[in-house]
Amino acid sequence: MFLTHEEVCELTGARTRAGQLENLRRNGIRHTIKRNGWPSVTKAAIIQEASDLAEPPVWKPKKAS
Repeated sequence: MFLTHEEVCELTGARTRAGQLENLRRNGIRHTIKRNGWPSVTKAAIIQEASDLAEPPVWKPKKAS
């Protein structure tokens, strides 16, 4: 599933191709560029799974100090 043009405009806050592409790149949102030059964003690219939100484990040394 892909976002509509209006949803991409709302997501990026830009209505121009250049503005949308700049915003997507700056925010690290995965996207592709269609043949017509407009960005295409999947819904999966902006929806985070619960496992993605979990903090990575912190390394703790076993050596006593």
